[in-house]
Amino acid sequence: MDALFCSAFLFLKNNIEEVSTVVVSKYVNVEGASLHYLSREEESAENPLLIMFHGFPENAHTWEALMATLPTSLDIIAPDLPGYHLSSPLPSETDYQVPSLISRMAAFIEKVQKGRKVILLGHDWGGAIAWPLAAFHQTLISKLIIVNAAHPSCFTRAIKTSSTQRAKSLYISALIDKGAERTLTNTSFTLLKNMLGNGFFEKETSYSRTLLNDWGKPETLSAMLNYYRQMPQQVPQKNVPEHVLDDIRVPEIFIHCPTLLLWGEQDDAFDLSVLDKIEHYVPLIIKRFNPHASHWLHREKPEWVQKEVINFIGL
Repeated sequence: MDALFCSAFLFLKNNIEEVSTVVVSKYVNVEGASLHYLSREEESAENPLLIMFHGFPENAHTWEALMATLPTSLDIIAPDLPGYHLSSPLPSETDYQVPSLISRMAAFIEKVQKGRKVILLGHDWGGAIAWPLAAFHQTLISKLIIVNAAHPSCFTRAIKTSSTQRAKSLYISALIDKGAERTLTNTSFTLLKNMLGNGFFEKETSYSRTLLNDWGKPETLSAMLNYYRQMPQQVPQKNVPEHVLDDIRVPEIFIHCPTLLLWGEQDDAFDLSVLDKIEHYVPLIIKRFNPHASHWLHREKPEWVQKEVINFIGL
C-alpha cells in the first residue's frame, strides 16, 4: 500500500507540475480594445507575476524559449502589444502615442494582477513602454527588468550627442514613411526580416510563420508602424546642423524601483552611448552584459537571461 500510495503521489505531483507549465491564450478588454496574452499561471497570491512586453516587429511568442526555462513558482503573462498579432488594432493613430500606450498597459496590469507582486520585463518597444510605465505608475511595479531597450532620457541624449546612434536609428525613417506598408509588402518584408537577424528565417518555424502572417495583414502592419510614427521624438539625420540638435529636449524620467538591465553587446539598433549616465535616472540599477548576443538577447541566450532574472527576483 505504501508503494502504491507513493506511486500515486508521484503521478499526481508530476501531472500537477505539468499542468502548471502549460501556456494558454487569454483575452481581456482594456479601454475598449481586446488584448491577447499568453498565460502560464497558478494565479496564487504567493507567486510573483512576471509580465513581459515584446518589441518590434515581434509578438508575445518571442518569450516562449525564456518562459520554458523559468520556474513554475513564477506566474508569467506575455501580452501582444496593442495592434500586434491577436490584440485588436486601436481606433486612432494617435492611440499609439506613448502616454496612451502607458495608460492602456497600466490598465492591463491592473486587470491581470490579482493581488500578486508584479515584475515588469520589456524588450525593445516593450521596454520603451515599460520604462515610463514604471516611472509613472510606481505602485504597480515592484521590480523592472529591461532587455536591450534604451531609457527614454538616455536615448534622447544619445541622439543629440552621438552620430553613431543617429546612424543606427536611420532605419526608422523607412518605417515612418507614408508608403512604408506598400514598400515592406512589395519587398517581401526584407527590412523586417533583416532586423531579426541573420538566419532567423532560413529555417521555417511556427513562430516565423506567425510573424509573416501578422505582417501580411494590412491593419496589423499599420498598427505596428504607428508606434514609430507616434514617437515623441523623431530621430534626426546623421549629420544635422547643431541648432537642430540643440532644440531637442531631454525628458526627465526617473525610475525608483530595483531595476535589472540585460544587454546584448552586438546590438545593431543601439550604440552603448544610450547607457551613458543611466544611473542618474535609475539609481537602483544592476547592469549585466552579454558580449556574444545581439539585440535579440532573450531569444539567443534564454538560459543566460533566465539565470539573471531568477537571481534578480530572488527565487
